[in-house]
Amino acid sequence: LRRTIQNAAEDSNIEGILLTHKDVSLGQATIKSIVDELNKFKESGKWIYSYGDYYGQSAYFVNSTADSIFLNPNGMVDVKGYATMIPFFKEGMDKLGVKFDIFYAGNFKSATEPFRRTNMSEPNKLQTRTFLDGMLDVFQEQVTIARGFDVATLDAIMNDYKGINGKSALQANLVDELLFWDDLQDILRKKLDIKENGKIEFIDLEEYKSKITLKEEGPRNNRVAIVYAEGNVGYGADEKGSISDKKYMKIFEKIRADKKIKAVVLRVNSGGGSALTSDIIHKEIAHLKADGIPVVSSFGDYAASGGYYIAANSDTIVSMPNTLTGSIGVFSMLPNAQKLATEKLGVNFDTVRTHQHAITMSPYLDMSPDQKAMVQSETDAVYDQFLTIVSNGRGMTIEETHEIAQGRVWTGMAGKEIGLVDVIGDLDDAIKIAGDMAGLDKWKIKEYPSIKKEWYEDLIKGLNKGSSTRALIPNDDLSRTLIKDYSELKSILDMEGPQCRIPYLYKFN
Repeated sequence: LRRTIQNAAEDSNIEGILLTHKDVSLGQATIKSIVDELNKFKESGKWIYSYGDYYGQSAYFVNSTADSIFLNPNGMVDVKGYATMIPFFKEGMDKLGVKFDIFYAGNFKSATEPFRRTNMSEPNKLQTRTFLDGMLDVFQEQVTIARGFDVATLDAIMNDYKGINGKSALQANLVDELLFWDDLQDILRKKLDIKENGKIEFIDLEEYKSKITLKEEGPRNNRVAIVYAEGNVGYGADEKGSISDKKYMKIFEKIRADKKIKAVVLRVNSGGGSALTSDIIHKEIAHLKADGIPVVSSFGDYAASGGYYIAANSDTIVSMPNTLTGSIGVFSMLPNAQKLATEKLGVNFDTVRTHQHAITMSPYLDMSPDQKAMVQSETDAVYDQFLTIVSNGRGMTIEETHEIAQGRVWTGMAGKEIGLVDVIGDLDDAIKIAGDMAGLDKWKIKEYPSIKKEWYEDLIKGLNKGSSTRALIPNDDLSRTLIKDYSELKSILDMEGPQCRIPYLYKFN
């Protein structure tokens, strides 16, 4: 997308950009990278206009880059701040007769709180408030510059919900004019010197991308590999949209065998998952570095817990300011449905065993104190290993790492201040750093893994074999979001062993 915008800035056939996004279902760091690219587009001397029947907050983040923002008179600008609302299941699970044996390392490791509490802990509230404030800072920096506000004015607009209707949004200077689509077309005709009622030649982004060839510079013998590590970190499975040990070991083996590849950028967009797979990928990064191949990590919306683990020993870590990162902690969670089985369903279990632990961690039997101590010990051991990995990669002592770890989530900007991040920047910045570290003037890009179609189409196809995926999947943001939410829930239900996982995948409207 960003390279397409870059091409449009140089394309003499493109006069300007019209943004028409009402809702944007993207992570905040991804949105920030698009905002930065649109701001660069305007430096070419070309214009950006925006029109919406209404604007969600994330959509307004993007559309604030426009020279002029137009709103349907009956519309609204849904700008009212950042918040999170978390469901807690403990009481409901108690009524069902299901409980969880939970083990964790780190006071901020709050992924298990919905199953062991009825509200947020104070450490969880502290970290959530802190990173929401960080998200707000990035949003307000863009909007205040674009709209000529000071922060206090924008705070008042958001706090008083001045965007609740078109008239109020106009008075608050969130938009420039209230008009209908036909009126906007008249404005565009004048801008483009087209006669009255003349046809305006629009081309949407996907069609434009299909008609252009993005430039690639550099000799084929000098390549920078980009390895996209996106989704849940899982063990054993090789599903689309996940980071598995098998798939990524093969990728790194190919890279090490390809003498044309002189540097690697690990693009991380993951809230973590399996501690075992995280460590396997970490070892693969170490092998690359041992072979003299520089490795730079670039963080997207998330690079937290297991997502940070796999990047911790990179030569350089580059993050967007509003990436969610850190969450250096570990938990294990085991369901116990004994009460459900015996008291609700009338199903009882008896055992015969040759050794004390022959039946361990059964969902239908209570864990013994010894078994609980074993699992907690294993969880603590994985946390100690995580601390060591980060300490060695970031040049810190164990004590220094523990101080900023304990499962706490940070923004990329805060991560730079405490030593978890080296550079605030985007993927292009990471690629340039990698090329420079390899001593290259120019290079070509090689991307891994090769993705031929959207992973969620394959997911639905797997659930409905023999059916047309296009008939099953509406091409809208809600459907894609629901499918991705299903994938995340499934990964949680499939958890095995200690987990290095961010508490939640946050979505902002």
